[in-house]
Amino acid sequence: MTLRKRLFWLFLPLLAVTLSSVWLLSERILLVRYDSVDKQRLYDQVRILNNRLNFERKRNLELLRIYSWWDETREFLAKPNRQYIEENLELDMLEHIGLDFVFFLNPKGEVVAQKWQLPAPGERITAGPSPMSREPLQAAIVSRAKAVGALDFASSPLGFTQMLMIGGSPVMLISHPISSNLGTLPPNGAMVAGIVLGNARLEHLQLQVGAEMKVSASTVPNASWRALTPPRANGGVLLSEVRADDTRRRIDMMFLDSRAEPQFRIQLSTPRQVFLQGQAAIRLFLDQALAILLSVLALAYLVLELWIIRPLNRLNREAASIGQNHHPERLSEVGADEFRRLTGELNRMIARLERSEERDRALLDAIREGYFEMDSAGRFLMVNAAFCKMVGRNEDELVGQPCGMLLNREDVARALGVRNQALRGETELTFSAPFKRPDGSLVILETNMSVLPSVDGELAGVRGIIRDISVQVAYQNQLLGMAYQDALTGLGNRKAFSEQLAQALHGPAGQQILALLYFDLDKFKQVNDQLGHAAGDAVLGAVGVRLRNHLRGQDKAYRLGGDEFAVILANADATHALQIASRLLGVLGEPYEFGTRSIDYITPSIGIALAPRDAQDPEALTRAADQAMYAAKRQRNACCLYSETSG
Repeated sequence: MTLRKRLFWLFLPLLAVTLSSVWLLSERILLVRYDSVDKQRLYDQVRILNNRLNFERKRNLELLRIYSWWDETREFLAKPNRQYIEENLELDMLEHIGLDFVFFLNPKGEVVAQKWQLPAPGERITAGPSPMSREPLQAAIVSRAKAVGALDFASSPLGFTQMLMIGGSPVMLISHPISSNLGTLPPNGAMVAGIVLGNARLEHLQLQVGAEMKVSASTVPNASWRALTPPRANGGVLLSEVRADDTRRRIDMMFLDSRAEPQFRIQLSTPRQVFLQGQAAIRLFLDQALAILLSVLALAYLVLELWIIRPLNRLNREAASIGQNHHPERLSEVGADEFRRLTGELNRMIARLERSEERDRALLDAIREGYFEMDSAGRFLMVNAAFCKMVGRNEDELVGQPCGMLLNREDVARALGVRNQALRGETELTFSAPFKRPDGSLVILETNMSVLPSVDGELAGVRGIIRDISVQVAYQNQLLGMAYQDALTGLGNRKAFSEQLAQALHGPAGQQILALLYFDLDKFKQVNDQLGHAAGDAVLGAVGVRLRNHLRGQDKAYRLGGDEFAVILANADATHALQIASRLLGVLGEPYEFGTRSIDYITPSIGIALAPRDAQDPEALTRAADQAMYAAKRQRNACCLYSETSG
């Protein structure tokens, strides 16, 4: 990871954590506090509305008490007359005192007198069923007044006011017992009045309270509702906070009658003004803080780029070129700060390394063994003078070239295999092969390979020490030849015959087709007896020469001992074997010269056995050829194929 990315991933989490912390603190502390301010403001408006309604209810109840505790009203209820109605129940009077209706009930629940000035259906507030027309609504109000205790003087001797839902419209109902001026006489009826809440009155309340209001039907109370006013003779009020949306708060006021039955709700809602203003202010603050932080980070990055990152990149590029050049230039020293001191130290270190490499190079060129370094692709990276001398090439001809240019094709794959073993970490790996010189000659070299590490610790290739083992190999080959070659004839001896016959019968491809010629020299003993062993040795030597000159390159001849010889014919059938055997009869039957003497009486007898027809293992095939040879000796100067009757 580059330094730029490291710095980016260092500052980005810090920035994210800082902004997230500020945002969480603002959400959990400031916005919660702002929201509580909006909540308290809405509750204040609920109390204002409740106090305003209670004041109006109390005022209307006091006004009704003036008429109810009046001797003339008591007398009117006992003896109804028109004069009282004309003087006290004019419609202008209702409008003046702010009531929509008034009626009188005698103890039997009968309406003695009444005045109605109800709002038109379009002016009423509706919540629930469709609003009733005027007459049904009047009858419903009278019936509801009696149901909630207008004539229950024992329960409410001083009267009551209740907020009721009648005929789909909210109604403020006021009832007071009728008595004497002092209220000491038993009530002889009740005076009932009230207000039907209309749109105009609701708008007036909204202006007074400062909140948006909506009247809706009642609902069944649950655990979310709490009592603002416990239900009594004047009814009660329940409150429930409702989450309207993200921009507004809402509280529902549900009014109960004296029997604690829900009537209707007034929904008060206000904007979350303080919360929204605080939220906007916090977002503005966060945006500005983010802009400032980003500006500071950009400025810090620019400073780091100019003063640290660019000098480091320049230093890195120049330092990277050091490992690629044999004679690297010194690092440029710019500035007067820590970078200048660092580049100075690096330059001094480079000088020390160059002196060390020069000493190492001098030592490598001074040693007698060759030295090389090779990359993972098999190309020479470095060679010393001794190696160049061994292969007859200069350093420029070798560096950068593949090692295969110095090896035979069959040795290249073997060399690459040893190199791959070294790259896998194997040790004590030795490789020897003939190396080609420009003049076509070969030099046999041996190397011990080891891993060549790179500057970053990876495997860069292999290296090795080269030794010239041509003399040792020649001596080994000489010893090997002595072990497998007949000294007199130059042919293979019995040991070579046994091993090579087994190899020929069971080669890498399995059972091979071949022919074995087995023969000796007729009358050879007569040469030794008459002319001496020197003459016999001369004849045997001449036989070896004639066999080498008249056999194919793939055929092999052996002297098994005395005058007994064998020839292995590869890929030869009976016809081919007979042709070669016949040719050898003529060649080996020609006279042999020893000094001034001509030996013309020696002839061969050749037995032929075929594999795998006659035998499939060396011993059986040799016995078959030997039997065929004895069959041929009975005829002399003849060749004979093996058959079961040969013996």
